[in-house]
Amino acid sequence: MNIDYIDYFKTLEQERQYEQLRRECTRRIKQQHLWYSMDNEQENIRNEYLLKTNQIVSIEIPNLPSIDQIQISDSQIINQDSIKIIKIQNSKLNFLPNGFYERLLICIHPLFNERLDYYNLTLGRTIDKSLIKIERFDEQNQIQLTINNNLFERIQNILIHNLFSFYPNINLRIET
Repeated sequence: MNIDYIDYFKTLEQERQYEQLRRECTRRIKQQHLWYSMDNEQENIRNEYLLKTNQIVSIEIPNLPSIDQIQISDSQIINQDSIKIIKIQNSKLNFLPNGFYERLLICIHPLFNERLDYYNLTLGRTIDKSLIKIERFDEQNQIQLTINNNLFERIQNILIHNLFSFYPNINLRIET
């Protein structure tokens, strides 16, 4: 499975921006309704009740752009540092231990700010928008990580100290 991570994260950012705009417009309209109704005490009491009980159902939001019209710069999508590919393999045998992929995800999970999981693919970003893409191949003889170069040393340390140490009798290696 090959997912265009730039398009995926761009769509995600556009949806976030749209939702932020929609919430801000709704907040302003609610605020304006309250200001205008302060002249009329009964209307004010009614609006406060509706706001507290979230019963204001239809608020028309004028001039809100569609999600596709929201412009997202590349720096908001993914850190554009160089991308590095790491392969994890078993030196002696042509397969990785059962549960290795899942244990890898558990070890690397703290790095993720956002994560999307499929059967043999995990796609995510760190808080600073660095890419982490983890692929397991059907042959189960290797796992490939596609990451930003700035994560290489950190992920290499996690793999060696947290993951590989769990399998002391297996000769696991990292290829770049």
